[in-house]
Amino acid sequence: MVQELRAERAARLTRQIGEHQARIGAEQRRLLAQVAEFDRHELWKSDGCRDTAGWLAAHLGITVWAGRRWVIAAHALEHLPLLAQALESGVLCLDKVVELARFATPETERDLVKWARRVTAATIRARADLAERQPLEEIQQAERDRYLRWWWFDEGRRLGLDGEFPAAEGAAVVKALKRVAGSLPSSPEVPTARDARWAQERDFESRCADALHALAMTAIAQDADVDRATVVVHTTLDAVTGALHS
Repeated sequence: MVQELRAERAARLTRQIGEHQARIGAEQRRLLAQVAEFDRHELWKSDGCRDTAGWLAAHLGITVWAGRRWVIAAHALEHLPLLAQALESGVLCLDKVVELARFATPETERDLVKWARRVTAATIRARADLAERQPLEEIQQAERDRYLRWWWFDEGRRLGLDGEFPAAEGAAVVKALKRVAGSLPSSPEVPTARDARWAQERDFESRCADALHALAMTAIAQDADVDRATVVVHTTLDAVTGALHS
């Protein structure tokens, strides 16, 4: 008798959990459809964000990394009806669908849905990472295409920079800039509530510029060659004496 009651309870809860999963999947499918529309019309611009992934991170409390995956999946599902149906019906969870959307095609989605039901989300992620690996020729081309240019403008009062790096080198540059920028003081201006987010991003960009200058000055200071470690500044006597007496 006890075993029969336990089996009955297990069957009932299994059915109810499945129904809840299906309802959650249906809502998540609608959520991703709205994310795709939001991204397509670039509505994040009106909120001072850089992209939809950043907007999702700020408003939903998810990571920017997860936000990017959601945006990719949101657009991909528009062309993958079987995968979209698998999410909407609760057959596959959001984590699995987001990873499958990275490499599934209309020709492969049917078999992939069947396969995904038998494996973990981590297994699907590993396959997606493998599918997204760049061919050797593309990696070599990215290496050949690297560059950094600069130019003076505004009658020599400003310097413009433009560059492109392979992913690994670019990641090292970004990491160094972020690390140094994080140790630098923020701008003294106090933003209003309306433009607080924009001011915060602008402050970070300013500190990144200061970080690049700090890295350059550190490298010059450590240079043993006197000529290469010398920076010549052209100014006027009035400017120098005025600064001394101010």
